[in-house]
Amino acid sequence: MKRLPITLILILYLFISLPLNGAQSSISSQMDFQPLNEILSDYIRIGLENNLALQQERFSLEKSLEALREAKGMMLPSISIESRYSRAGGGRTIDMPIGDLVNPIHKTLNQLLIAHGLSPLFPANIQNEVIPFLRKKEQDTKIRLVQPLFQPAIIYNIKIKKDMTAVEKARIETYKRQLIEDISSAYYTYLKTVQITTILKTTRKLLEENLAFCQSLYKNNAVTEEVVLRSKAELSNLETKEAENDKNRKMAASYFNFLINHPLDEEIRTIPISDSIPPLPFFKAIDIPKETQNAIAHREEFVQLQGALNAISHSITLHKSSILPTISAVVDYGYQGETYRFAKDSDYWMGSLVLSWNIFRGGQDQARKNQAIYEQKQMQTKQMELEQQIRLQVRDAALAVEAAQKAVIATHDSLDSQEKAFFIISKKYRQDMILQIEFLKAQNDYTNAAVAYIIALYDYNIQVSQLERSSASFNLINSNSENTQEALQ
Repeated sequence: MKRLPITLILILYLFISLPLNGAQSSISSQMDFQPLNEILSDYIRIGLENNLALQQERFSLEKSLEALREAKGMMLPSISIESRYSRAGGGRTIDMPIGDLVNPIHKTLNQLLIAHGLSPLFPANIQNEVIPFLRKKEQDTKIRLVQPLFQPAIIYNIKIKKDMTAVEKARIETYKRQLIEDISSAYYTYLKTVQITTILKTTRKLLEENLAFCQSLYKNNAVTEEVVLRSKAELSNLETKEAENDKNRKMAASYFNFLINHPLDEEIRTIPISDSIPPLPFFKAIDIPKETQNAIAHREEFVQLQGALNAISHSITLHKSSILPTISAVVDYGYQGETYRFAKDSDYWMGSLVLSWNIFRGGQDQARKNQAIYEQKQMQTKQMELEQQIRLQVRDAALAVEAAQKAVIATHDSLDSQEKAFFIISKKYRQDMILQIEFLKAQNDYTNAAVAYIIALYDYNIQVSQLERSSASFNLINSNSENTQEALQ
């Protein structure tokens, strides 16, 4: 029985090496900290590739890129084939009094011929003509080319689409940074429940041996039955803790697998436990101004807001340019006629310069420009607010890490004290110098101290992950940067 506390302490100290080695680069100490362990790095890579919400964000970026390509396409000529076949009736007519003009002349000529003994040769009953303005049937088939020559709206629309694409790209980077924090925190939460499970299993062995010892004493009439019942009650209480921790472990595993888009019940790889027992590290103070400066320089939210400001600026210029004319070239080549005949005598061509100039539209353009100006002022105010928010986030995260460091040290000291106290009380209990209730209380205090230390260690890692996101100290790998930059050219 005396070996059990020592075994428990050894396991707990072995656990100490895991979370401290997983601390990230924004926090330094006397030990060598790694940005992320190899297994967690693999899971982060998988999450960045498979996360369903991130895939939706990528589709939104692709949609924005296609909108940019559409805007650029408006600068190129458009070619279309247009065909029309019409049947018409009624409408305006053109009256031509051919009979009224020609019949008197023909009648006079016929009289002269008769006077000379000749037969009349000219018809004198020609009818007046009524020609309809619309043809009864007509076809017009042509190829039309339209080339914008001067249209400021197209140019500024391209610039706006570029700005919005940059906003979408920065939004993806923002979500990536948040996803990395979520995956890291979920992984540490899972490891915390796994190692608490190990502590509870060790405690169970201790309680089971204590129950066997008490039952042996009871059979030999050395103690009364309540000693055995109390030992059984402690085991029942432990089973409740085990059930609660098992539920937390399964929920943590399911949420972690959800983040990386794996089956919810898939087994999660854990970080190998070091054989060495490292000393408790001495944590250096966090440089809050440096972390804040890094956040302001690299947080993607600033890129998003700047892209929106650029888009609004180009929108203002677009509305200002509405007073300018637009010029386009239009070239048609086709065939016309009452029937479909693609012969040389029925073809035609036409080239045109089309000018459109907006003179007055009831002040609509000025109102739109004013709306964009007010939106720009709103965004500029939001930019100042964002900087203050990020400063506050970094400060809160840094203070949380410092508090977590103190909690690790405090819980380690508490565990050390509880270990010594439990070792002494165990010896006295075996020598029948103290009551069983004191022994069980010492065992509970010792188990609670061990659990509290494990929780403090992993909560520290979770707080470090939050500080890393707030200060933007993790270097994101942008898998879409090449395609996006190509489209933005």
